[in-house]
This record gives sequence, structure tokens and C-alpha cells, in this order.
Amino acid sequence: PEQRGGTSNCSVVISGQSIGSPTVYTPDILIAMNRPSLEKFEGAVKEGGFILYDSTIGKAETPAGVKAVAVPATEKAKEAGDERAANSFMLGVLLGLNVTGLEEEAFKEALAENFAGKPKVIEFNQQVLEAGAEWARENVKV
Repeated sequence: PEQRGGTSNCSVVISGQSIGSPTVYTPDILIAMNRPSLEKFEGAVKEGGFILYDSTIGKAETPAGVKAVAVPATEKAKEAGDERAANSFMLGVLLGLNVTGLEEEAFKEALAENFAGKPKVIEFNQQVLEAGAEWARENVKV
């Protein structure tokens, strides 16, 4: 969750092999939903990696060898009916880039688990996820 006046972060390690440590110092992909988080973590992204950031936070200062993409996540989630689903749109962009090795169903199951017991919220966020994936396929060249 995002904190007021500061940054919050979460590291996710996706691998087909045993994961020795969940700590990530040089991520392949950074998703930033606010300016303080972007500024704090953008320099750590590996060369050849991606920065996906919400377009409402302004332009990213892209490190050499890193591709940055401004994603209208908040705008698109708001258009869909609730800007709080911006994270789901951004997750959909990650899905649409096809860089995780995970299938679409894994993303949908994760949303269903996160919003367990709230079927309308699950359905809405899965629709926003799909919209994000479609946006990425149409607008981002990997």
C-alpha cells in the first residue's frame, strides 16, 4: 500500500528455480505509482530492464540502458469506474508485456485471492487488468 508522504515498496521474485532470497537489490522491472518511489528506486533497475510508471507523476529520468514507459494507469482506471484500480491496470500492463513468464490466469487468480469475498471487486479488477494488458500490446514495444 502507498503511504502518504513517503514511499512503500514490495519486491516480487518470479523464477522457475528455487528462490534463495526474496530481497531484490537490482530489479529487472520497477513499477512506480508515485514520484517519491520512482526517484528512490529508478537508479537500481538493471540495464536492459523496464520502468513502468504512472503518467500522473511526471516524466522519469531514465537510467542508461533502461526503458521507461509512462502508463496512464490512474486515468484508465478512473475511466473504467474507480481510480483505486490503477494498480490492477499496471499489473495488466506487466501481463501485456509478456516479460514475467506467467500466464494470464495466474494474474487473475492473484486478484481473486487479493479480493476474496468481494466478487464484484474481483470482476472489476480483472476487467481493468485485461484493459491494461491490451493497452500494453497496443502501445509498448518491448
